[in-house]
Amino acid sequence: MPVRFVNSLFQGKIKGAGTELARFGINTTVGLAGFFDVAKSWFDLNAQEEDLGQTFGSYGMGGMMYIVWPFLGPSTVRDTVGFVGDSFLDVANYINPFYVPMSIHAYDRINKTSLDLGTYEDLKESAIEPYTAFRDAYIQYRNGQIKK
Repeated sequence: MPVRFVNSLFQGKIKGAGTELARFGINTTVGLAGFFDVAKSWFDLNAQEEDLGQTFGSYGMGGMMYIVWPFLGPSTVRDTVGFVGDSFLDVANYINPFYVPMSIHAYDRINKTSLDLGTYEDLKESAIEPYTAFRDAYIQYRNGQIKK
């Protein structure tokens, strides 16, 4: 929540920041300390998918060079710097011992990858040059997120 809230503010999306505050209040009380996402299911308040890479992009910073990081996946220089900046706002990173946040992030990454695996395989099979196809798809996806 802090990452999405702060980046909504930085991008001037006051309604999005308000939605994040409302989601936080509802999910921490009615959602039993955030274990359930009742803000989405009962109140139709969806999370604002904002990050520092999008914030930089909204201020006109280009993506620069495309990079594929081991374990993290595709990115650009802008999004990598944004990822590092967002990690300071991610409350999971402040849990001790160190392997607990690593486990949380690994779970999130595996879950996200499992949901997108069919899309990845379809794009890989249909592309003549998979690297170029993935690069172009990623850059178009991120540009679309910045324009929202």
